[in-house]
Amino acid sequence: MMVCAAGLRGLQKDTRADAFLAPDNPALVYKDKVREIFGLSDPLVVAIEASTEQGIYHPAVLQLISELTEQLNELEMINAERTVSLATEDNIVGSAEGMEVAPFYDLLAQGGGADIRQALDNFPLYQGMLVARDGHMTIIAMELYDDGQAEQAYRAVEAVIAQQTLPDATQIHLAGEGAVLGFLGHYIDRDASRLNPLAGLIITIMLVVAFRRFSPALLGNVIIAAAVLMTLGLMSYAGVSFFVITNAMPVILIGMAVADSIHIFSHYYQLQVEHPQWDKKRCVEHAVITMVRPVTLTTLTTMAGFWGLYASSYMPPFEYFGLFTALGVFIAWYYSLAVLPAFLVIFKPSVSRRWVQRTNADDVFSRLVATLGKISLARPAITVSIFALFAIIAAMLATGVRVNENRINTFHPSEAIYQADQTINSHMDGTNTLNIIVSAAAPEGLFDPQALQKIASLQRYAESLPHVNGSSSIVDYIKQMNKALHEDRASEYRLPNSAEQIAQYFLLYASSGDPASLEEEIDYDYRLANVRLNLDTASFVATRPVIEALQAYIGQHFNSDQLQANLSGRIHVNYHWIKDLGPSHALSVLISLGCVLLVSALLFRSLAAGVLATLPVIFSIVTVYAAMAWWQIDLGIGTSMFAAVAIGLGIDFAIHTLERLQKLMQQHHSEDSTFAELYRSTGRALLFNYLAIALGFGVLISSQVVPLTYFGSIVVVSVSMSFVAALTLLPALVKWLRPNIIYIGQVEPNAFGAPMYGWVLIALTLVVTATSSDVQAQTLTADDIAQRVNAVDDGQQVTSQLLMTLTDSRGKQRQRQTTTVRKYFGDDKKTLFFFNSPNSVRGTGFLTFDYADYDRDDDQWLYLPALRKVRRISSSDRGDYFMGTDFTYEDIKQNGRISLEDYQLSISGTDAELIHLSAAAKNKEIADELGYGRVIFTVRRDHWLVIKAQYFDPKDKLLKTTLFEDIRQVDGIWTRHRLVCDNHLSGHRSVFDFSNVDYQSEVSDGLFTKQRLRRGL
Repeated sequence: MMVCAAGLRGLQKDTRADAFLAPDNPALVYKDKVREIFGLSDPLVVAIEASTEQGIYHPAVLQLISELTEQLNELEMINAERTVSLATEDNIVGSAEGMEVAPFYDLLAQGGGADIRQALDNFPLYQGMLVARDGHMTIIAMELYDDGQAEQAYRAVEAVIAQQTLPDATQIHLAGEGAVLGFLGHYIDRDASRLNPLAGLIITIMLVVAFRRFSPALLGNVIIAAAVLMTLGLMSYAGVSFFVITNAMPVILIGMAVADSIHIFSHYYQLQVEHPQWDKKRCVEHAVITMVRPVTLTTLTTMAGFWGLYASSYMPPFEYFGLFTALGVFIAWYYSLAVLPAFLVIFKPSVSRRWVQRTNADDVFSRLVATLGKISLARPAITVSIFALFAIIAAMLATGVRVNENRINTFHPSEAIYQADQTINSHMDGTNTLNIIVSAAAPEGLFDPQALQKIASLQRYAESLPHVNGSSSIVDYIKQMNKALHEDRASEYRLPNSAEQIAQYFLLYASSGDPASLEEEIDYDYRLANVRLNLDTASFVATRPVIEALQAYIGQHFNSDQLQANLSGRIHVNYHWIKDLGPSHALSVLISLGCVLLVSALLFRSLAAGVLATLPVIFSIVTVYAAMAWWQIDLGIGTSMFAAVAIGLGIDFAIHTLERLQKLMQQHHSEDSTFAELYRSTGRALLFNYLAIALGFGVLISSQVVPLTYFGSIVVVSVSMSFVAALTLLPALVKWLRPNIIYIGQVEPNAFGAPMYGWVLIALTLVVTATSSDVQAQTLTADDIAQRVNAVDDGQQVTSQLLMTLTDSRGKQRQRQTTTVRKYFGDDKKTLFFFNSPNSVRGTGFLTFDYADYDRDDDQWLYLPALRKVRRISSSDRGDYFMGTDFTYEDIKQNGRISLEDYQLSISGTDAELIHLSAAAKNKEIADELGYGRVIFTVRRDHWLVIKAQYFDPKDKLLKTTLFEDIRQVDGIWTRHRLVCDNHLSGHRSVFDFSNVDYQSEVSDGLFTKQRLRRGL
């Protein structure tokens, strides 16, 4: 036991909703594929609610949003690049010369919160998704590097929130599927740490009351500990996770493990009373010989019930629940028949005087059971008729049971996360997402205006469905860009009419931002697009009509040879495992009942006995369905387990009753004596068995995990009906039908006695056993080395051909061929790019002025031939990505140089050929602006060029690595002909290949003008 229990340290929790689908389930496989393409994951959502007149646009609230976003992004488990917040998002707006893409917070210095509100009112995409339409709420959506850190991240986010000083009438809420995932593990642990000891305490009290001795309680807890600890330990060794539903397993095993002990102790003490001259060892032997058959019968039938759940379930958590609960039942059987007798022989507990008095004059418990028996046996036909009528009524009520599941309802309504979810869904479009993945037949197929119009129509239809409050896609961005490029006229919030315009809009947007800025909306070769729908509920009964309506619309009005759409996302995955829950549950019940019937029939060697043993269980299950319908309890993840538990627990009462009737009839050959003795001895033991189980499961009713509350309630109902039916309906049927198995005795008294017990014990024991540094010589300082690097000549002017090859995480590529011209004007640098291919952007020109003055913003213009206009674009922050690549504008500007103004330098290593410089950002502001906390530069001594740069983000995670390759002299100037940048966080790669490099040909100053942008080279 200790070896198995040691495995508990390695038991891993898995609270993911995805865990309820097999890894190869098509819906889950497609969701994972979509996540790989678009980087989608379940976010933690922090909502800031401000109920003042200015709402979230009050200066103090805007400052809170900014500071909170910054502090959350500093958490090491948060992927700051994926954080969506009012403080991180960009506005797309028209300007006098073109389009400006700039952070909303840049407007604070101009007109404060009013300007930000106006900008958001003019950007429909963000209404309801980022900010509430009434202006009283905004969200910060965060994604994790690793979902395995969800619980750690949830606690860290809570701690950050708790540290905030809130303005008046302002609240912060934490919700979202990521938060559910993070909090659920702790929530279940907290609940289990209260429930399991309470269940154990109740069982202990019951044993003390039943036997008037502490030794049964003590030894009963040994059996419980063995069953629970060994089962969970073996789960850990087998690599099986602790799922949400596994939380019920310890309580189930506590109730089941003690049942066998009750019967053995009861018979052991009874023998002491009836044979006072026997020594304790003899009493133990006879008690075990007498009880081995019924205990083994009940164990096998109980295991059969859980094996049925294992065999019929397609959900891994239910499979493992059935398998390991059956294993726990076996462990309890083994310890009850092998370990408990050994303890009894060693410690020789004596029967209490009060037990003797109870035997001589039946106590209240015996009288209660006897009275129940007399009533049911007085008119057996009437008793059977009453049960039949009750079953018919219950079956009619049971038709009202519905299948439903909503993860947020796992939490008690008093929990902050539950209230946060309700509040956010009442203000925003919804915390629940459904994705529609649109795929075109060929790369760049989504430049086609007709394809985009179909996506827009799909969005409009989706938003007409109940609970869908908003949608977003690449269509919304293109419409906003079109409006911005047409003087922000509201009438221009529409899709352009040509594929060339759309392609050039993407290039225009990329020139001002991160290459990953639109990766949640469109893939790298413009063939796949994501349409995200926001719903205000994840309830299956609410989302099922939405999904089925969308499937019908897509099939009838959307799909064609050129364009296809498929559903994905959290709600879609949930739909797939919940929609089959009803049929799977019904199949599980039928298989479990069939297993129990078969095992019972084989063990009693009678089909009639199998039917009789199964009837009380059937009545209990029908009763539970009726109770669920009456109490409006849905059939969901938690409640669907009840059938296996009800069958496993309920069959015990029937087996003990039948087996005892059979033996007593053989002993007494008198019907009256047989039934009287049944209720006096076995009936009393079954009563305490029932009370122990019912009160143990009753503990679950006090659970804060709502499905466990329902589960506890219906299991108590089920066990109660099984107990009552076993002691009323079953004896009444026996007396009325007079089956041969009882009255003639088809089974020999010891046919399953001590010899068979020994072989079974040995066989099952075998089954369980089988399964289970370098030295540096420095003559130069770090600053000296950087100055030598910066002094390397890169030519006053240069022309070249540049092939940009951009590769996403899945290996998809975009290629752009450009002609590039660069010239220095004093310390300032001017660069001109003309795109030669692909055709969709051919003729597009990009002109940039990089000023040496640190405080002066660079100038940038873009010529779009589809519009035949030069558009000024907003000057980019130094850490923004250049033209949609993985190089930043600062990387391009420095061109292999090392900024002494930004970095504190030190030498981290040298050898005969190379020097490694460590460059740490001088302060947090510089690190945030550049996006780099530190950089490691590798410099070659022979030409003093940087050949490798490793960039670490402000959290000191390796962000990207750049290699400078194919270095050779051109016109006497050392030239890097190939730049390779690997982004380790996004999986992107950008490769610049330079050819036809020319430093000699004259470059006219007149090339670097807006007029020349229109004319081309």
